[in-house]
Amino acid sequence: MRHKKLRTPTPRRESESHINLYAKVGLIFEFANKRRQKAPQRARNSHSGTTPLAQIVPISQRYCTMKRLLLILTLLVAISATSRAQTLRVGVRIGANATDLSLPKVSFGERYIVSDNAKAGLESAIMARLNITRHLHLQAEFEYSLSCYQVRYVAPIEQLRVRLHANRIELPLMIGVNIGPMHLLCGTFIRIAHSEKSSAPNLVKIKFNDSDVGLMGGLGVNLGRFFIEARISGYPRSVIHSRVESQGTTEQIRLKRHIRYSLSTGILF
Repeated sequence: MRHKKLRTPTPRRESESHINLYAKVGLIFEFANKRRQKAPQRARNSHSGTTPLAQIVPISQRYCTMKRLLLILTLLVAISATSRAQTLRVGVRIGANATDLSLPKVSFGERYIVSDNAKAGLESAIMARLNITRHLHLQAEFEYSLSCYQVRYVAPIEQLRVRLHANRIELPLMIGVNIGPMHLLCGTFIRIAHSEKSSAPNLVKIKFNDSDVGLMGGLGVNLGRFFIEARISGYPRSVIHSRVESQGTTEQIRLKRHIRYSLSTGILF
């Protein structure tokens, strides 16, 4: 009867498997030790000037700077996105105006001054129109206007009509709404310079102190590049500070009404 011999692993193979296992474990520990040795070195480098920006600029300042950069970038993107829909056009405008001036009876003893009929004046402007959307635009102007007034000077021995001329340079700023071939305007205007003249300065002079700011509105019709506009404007505070002077005597008055009507035509390039 034959007996089979059982094969047992040789001591050499068993020893080789243990050696390989030990070698792998040793490599793992060696790699971990190297990582631990490099970590303090990286920390020292981070504090030794390898990142000068972090040392110079605090974290809060860097955060604010990033917020500003993001805000600027957002604005630039918004502007570039809407720039295709926006167009800027310049033009000129010229027309005539009439001023409705109503002042109370101003007495200087036996003499007095009252308002008279409205007179026609002139106005012209250089304008710029920025189309925001198809139906909305912003409009700014540099305008010169000549407003003419007439009052009656009444004295015991004489009565005459005195003409007053007001030269003004104003900056209208308006919002326009396009409705088909028509457009509506509303806004304000700022007076930056003015001068006033009287045909009889010794008898009548009026000083319009109206705080240099007024309101205006208008209606226009577009005819291709050309347009026609009708406007109405006034100084809300002109009823408070106006003064009338006659032969060296001055009276402060409250104007009943100070409104300017205008009709003009222009062209956009």
